[in-house]
Amino acid sequence: MKPQRMLIIGVLVVALAAVLVVLLPSLSSPQPPPSDPEAGEPAPIPTPTPAPVPGNGTYINTTYGYAVTCPEGWFFTESGESVWFSSPVKHEEVRVNTIPLPDENTTDEEILEELNASYAKDLKAGIGAEWVSTDRTHLDGIPAYESVFSVPIVEDDRYTFVIRYAARGDTVYSVMHTVFPAEYDVYNADAAPVAESFRFI
Repeated sequence: MKPQRMLIIGVLVVALAAVLVVLLPSLSSPQPPPSDPEAGEPAPIPTPTPAPVPGNGTYINTTYGYAVTCPEGWFFTESGESVWFSSPVKHEEVRVNTIPLPDENTTDEEILEELNASYAKDLKAGIGAEWVSTDRTHLDGIPAYESVFSVPIVEDDRYTFVIRYAARGDTVYSVMHTVFPAEYDVYNADAAPVAESFRFI
């Protein structure tokens, strides 16, 4: 395996950050760090710690009402409204993001259209992604979009970045995964099936 496979670790974080900064600023506003009244200083923000996916292979998020099934030996990491799923060598392969919607008169279709229009520009700026396609699809039966991007690694090597996103109730759900050349990450072949296992509960 090539050492460049380490790009996987930050790739979904960078992509999401690039999208959210420009995309829907009203959906989430930065919060001040928690304070420590006794010390008079902000308390340190804890670093998320990967945990093994339960023995049956299914991670369940009761807060946002979804489940994802992973192969044996995978890990999950929760950080606020994001959960990412890592291979046995702890490289991130799949990420699920949940974004609470503002109380505005915006239809689900308008939200998806805005996401669809923004992804290509924001991902190009953030990670040099080139848009490949966008199609209407479903996310566990909910109308959704799927956008596919091609992203440079080194020289002529590229990887594929796939995002499915849907609005359900008062939340936007984004399910993202990477498709790397086999020589970069032997576990990445499982990323698409893990992303496809997403279901609402």
